[in-house]
Amino acid sequence: STISHLGLITLLLGLNSPLAAVAAVFHIMNHATFKASLFMAAGIIDHESGTRDIRRLSGLRRMMPITSTLATVASAAMAGVPLLNGFLSKEMFFAETVFLEASPIVATALPVAATIAGVFSVAYSLRFTVDVFWGPKAQDLPREPHEPPHWMRVPVELLVLACLVVGIFPAW
Repeated sequence: STISHLGLITLLLGLNSPLAAVAAVFHIMNHATFKASLFMAAGIIDHESGTRDIRRLSGLRRMMPITSTLATVASAAMAGVPLLNGFLSKEMFFAETVFLEASPIVATALPVAATIAGVFSVAYSLRFTVDVFWGPKAQDLPREPHEPPHWMRVPVELLVLACLVVGIFPAW
């Protein structure tokens, strides 16, 4: 997923417009926020369950509801769900591709490619959330998963809060 977001940022910079550059920098900050929270959530899951193998994890929302909620919100930000920070920078990205003054082929192909990239972003965000937190309870895990101590979740909570605040109050 980082590769696709770096591609989005690189494409924005390649558009060579002032607004595209602003969108690129904004997406760098947004990506750092939601991806850091997802990496920390993955660390919590690994610490509490004894594995980070996505094929072995399932149904963790029952045993880790707070961590599940935090990771789901961060994943939704990565997917570009409205009212989250990722939506704003992806919307800026889509706007820049639609209003680009270019040859007819590029002016048509670029928004289509941007939309396809957005669909893939939703797909891998959903895959993580659904595979890890939904479905039947995982069997044969090295440890019985449970919520971590609150201090371990605080950084994730702060980053997810930032995803929400930026998404809900973008002018703030």
